Amino acid sequence: MKAQLIRHKRSNRFFNFFKRLGVIKYIFIVYILVILIASLLLYWPISHNKEYLTKNNLKVTYMNCFFLAASAFSDTGLTTMPIAFTFNMFGQAVVAIAILIGGLGVFTLKFYIFTTLFSFKLNIFNSEQIQSERGGGNNIGETKKIIKVSITFLLIALLAGFIIFSLIFYTSGDGLFNNKKYEFGPKWEDGMTLSQKIKPGEFNPYEIESQNPYKNFSLSFRYGVFHTISSLNNAGFDIIGSKSLQPYYKNYALQIFTMIYIFLGGIGYPVIYDVYSKIKSLDKRNPRHRFTLFTKLSLVTYLFVTTIGFLLVLTFSATSKIHNQFWNNQNYGTHGEKTWAIFFQTISTRSAGFATVDIYHFNHQSIIILGILMFIGFSPVSTAGGIRSITIGVIFLSIITMIIGKKRVTAFKREIGKETLYKAINILVIGCLIILIGTLILYSNANLNDALNGKTYDLTHAFFEICSAFGTSGLTVGLTAQTKVASKILLIIWMIIGQLGIQQTVLIWGRGKSRSEHYRRIYEDVAIG
Repeated sequence: MKAQLIRHKRSNRFFNFFKRLGVIKYIFIVYILVILIASLLLYWPISHNKEYLTKNNLKVTYMNCFFLAASAFSDTGLTTMPIAFTFNMFGQAVVAIAILIGGLGVFTLKFYIFTTLFSFKLNIFNSEQIQSERGGGNNIGETKKIIKVSITFLLIALLAGFIIFSLIFYTSGDGLFNNKKYEFGPKWEDGMTLSQKIKPGEFNPYEIESQNPYKNFSLSFRYGVFHTISSLNNAGFDIIGSKSLQPYYKNYALQIFTMIYIFLGGIGYPVIYDVYSKIKSLDKRNPRHRFTLFTKLSLVTYLFVTTIGFLLVLTFSATSKIHNQFWNNQNYGTHGEKTWAIFFQTISTRSAGFATVDIYHFNHQSIIILGILMFIGFSPVSTAGGIRSITIGVIFLSIITMIIGKKRVTAFKREIGKETLYKAINILVIGCLIILIGTLILYSNANLNDALNGKTYDLTHAFFEICSAFGTSGLTVGLTAQTKVASKILLIIWMIIGQLGIQQTVLIWGRGKSRSEHYRRIYEDVAIG
């Protein structure tokens, strides 16, 4: 009895220690622990494809495993080694589980499992955890409803995706898999020197024949399960090979369903719950439901930003006069195929990271626009990173308000509070500083000459990689594979910031609760601008 009392006191001390840390710090610590566990599992030789590593005389370092674990858990998609070749089925499963846990949320999943399956009741501290991690409601009761509906919907979407994508991979005979063309490229021949084989303007989407899932049920199912998890959680990882979705450059069914799943994973839990409530209200027995301002701003801002981004990239690409860049490269097919490819890449920048082209082949203007799209990201309370689309939406509305001479920021017959506007401006400014600092550090620490692939990187490419990490997108021009240890650590930090969000990251180092103000200073305006 006495021993039990001592153990109970120790457990209470342990629990109270974390309560004193605050919810945000506790979430951050748990995230780091999950990344550490995943990295150790990936570093464990039982996860490795020993045949591939031995044949190519390669070694898996712990730094690369830690980088991959952080990228998977933050649903980013950046990697310094091809998952398809470096890891066996167990290692690939570890990556998939890390993606799923990171996308749905550690504490959100814990809440869903314990309350839905076992009917456990959560204490106040646990409730604050899910409110901080995936809180989209006005109160904890509403947040719990949002999480239950959203997780249920996403799990159903996962099961449906397993079937859809498995069938697509199984029946797609148009995948580009050819051992000779994988090694030498579509226009290269045996006997050429390395400098002749490697041409920066060449588009070589081919993968080795053993990776072809056509009429191979087990491989198609593995691809389907992994791709569904990666798409729905906006991770951008794949186990097809080392070239993302490039072997399926002309497979529009795969790309269309991938975009649908990217959208479903990125719209956010509150939007999913809002749509569910609207459908439920169509029944005359239920009260009429109106979409919330959050839903309206999320969807309208997404449509606006994506459309503008697509048109700008299309314009800059189509007007480029540089030989062998994307639009002028015959390997990418007709203008219609190139336009579709640009559209897919634009959708992918919202936070997904799948690529059907070599991003390096875009001109600098297009790369900058794609980087800005990743910096903006998608909806809050979702798998997306970046500063989030609503932040840009609020700031844009503020600019319009100033132009037309109004004093209050409004949208859809609702007024947006000044506190929300201040937060949006702070997030934008901090986000810009993060990108600027990260770009300069990465540019000064990375290997800018990739002789193996015939690529030379500059500041624009460094900007793109940093935006990809911060926006948890995972698109790359190839620079991430050239990074040194210091640059990898930088990208890991930026990925975690993108996963947590700027506001939550600031709270890790700040006060957990706002300080009460018992008096106000005398008001006085100052001239600006």
